[in-house]
Amino acid sequence: MDDPAAENPVLDLLEGTSCAFCDGGTLVRGTYHGNAAVICDDCHTPGAQLW
Repeated sequence: MDDPAAENPVLDLLEGTSCAFCDGGTLVRGTYHGNAAVICDDCHTPGAQLW
């Protein structure tokens, strides 16, 4: 099985951008329900996930 934290161009572009769901968060690389994702470091909402 591939590493869910492996590099991906879509996640690379979104990492470090502002969260669209809250006022103070930034998207950081992580996993969401086992999928590679960028997740808000404040509200924990995924900005994008890949499966």
